[in-house]
Amino acid sequence: MELRELTSFYHVARLRSVSKAAGRLELGQPTVTTHLKKLEDEFGIILFDRIKRPIQLTSDGRTFLELITPIVSSVDSLKTHMDYSERRGSFVVGAYPDLIMHHLPNPIRTFWKDYPDVRLKLVARSYASLIQLVKSGEVDLAICTAPSQEDTTLEFRKLFEYNIVMMTPPGHELLSKPSILLEDAAPWPLILAGPESLTRKRVESALKEQSVNYEVVLEMDNTELIKQYVEIGMGIAIGSDFTLHPDDHDKLGVVRMDHIFPAADIGICTLKGKFIGRAVRNFIDALVDELEGFHPEVSEWNLSPRGR
Repeated sequence: MELRELTSFYHVARLRSVSKAAGRLELGQPTVTTHLKKLEDEFGIILFDRIKRPIQLTSDGRTFLELITPIVSSVDSLKTHMDYSERRGSFVVGAYPDLIMHHLPNPIRTFWKDYPDVRLKLVARSYASLIQLVKSGEVDLAICTAPSQEDTTLEFRKLFEYNIVMMTPPGHELLSKPSILLEDAAPWPLILAGPESLTRKRVESALKEQSVNYEVVLEMDNTELIKQYVEIGMGIAIGSDFTLHPDDHDKLGVVRMDHIFPAADIGICTLKGKFIGRAVRNFIDALVDELEGFHPEVSEWNLSPRGR
């Protein structure tokens, strides 16, 4: 005997119709009929007189209904209470500062239409910190670069791909070069994200691997400030293309670096086995609807061609 079988019987008995009960439960009519048959077989009784219309409970059916009504009613009350808790609860989302600033407002606005009373806390961190917060359970989910495939404690759902680009002041001479190499960046001061940034680590690893001498004159995790200092000519920056936005079009030059750095994924990272409530699942759905397949329109910039 299963709870869903009892629920099907309860609604058929109350509505005196298999088809109406199926509609109420959002099940197929054959499924509800199967549930009734299983109950009758298990208890060796006939629950309904199916000759009369509408169908009528037998004496055994009336007794059975009386006994199971408190069970089904209690379960319905539990569902109502849990749904109420979900709608007035809270959860924590971690993400890169640039994602929080530019990419999360629309999904959050959509989510709050259905869950206006849920408290959503946002935590802006770099990659390493976000992964640690997910593992410790301090955030319910993180929106970040895909973790290592060797880490079996985490689950990841891809939203979109991103590439690494070089950002320069407008009219910079690097923009006219037919092929850009990392060594071409050596003469200019570099502006990079903070040491915990995954992009920073990828860039410095490649620079060291190619024995390129470089000088970092500014490091911070706020890309909007990085872009401001690139614009005034303090240096050139190497960062992620999802941080570029239409407002930057006339302020920056952009050089593609995807011939040096392969594309990476941004997505939703959660702790494997962690319970995810309905509100959080709906928030994830809002993220997927808004961000899945996103790609910045960097083609509108005067890009340097791909290197060879």
